[in-house]
Amino acid sequence: MKYLVIDGYLDGTGIRDRANGGYVEHDELGLSPQLSQKINDWLERYWNEFYGRYKNPEIVKKLDEEGQLIARLLMQEFESREESVKIEYYSDAHMKIIPFDEGIFLYYKQPYHYE
Repeated sequence: MKYLVIDGYLDGTGIRDRANGGYVEHDELGLSPQLSQKINDWLERYWNEFYGRYKNPEIVKKLDEEGQLIARLLMQEFESREESVKIEYYSDAHMKIIPFDEGIFLYYKQPYHYE
């Protein structure tokens, strides 16, 4: 099972491997080109706010909401491949995990296969 964190850290890929450390390249996870581009676009906007010192709380709020949406889209891609994963969202601007409405983790568990 993968344990991933979506975050907007400067010069990261937007997806961190919480269990093993470090950032994960999008192609290593087999992300769709659309989701990969969405993450890259979001990161660019997040980094722009970083350089502006997060002065506009409304923009930061929207970026964090978009990051949570990206986490959900990532979950859907894993669900479609029936892969187990835990995903959380970390706000770089607030320097903390922001729980999802349904809890801190989005989780998909593969069904058990009996022999």
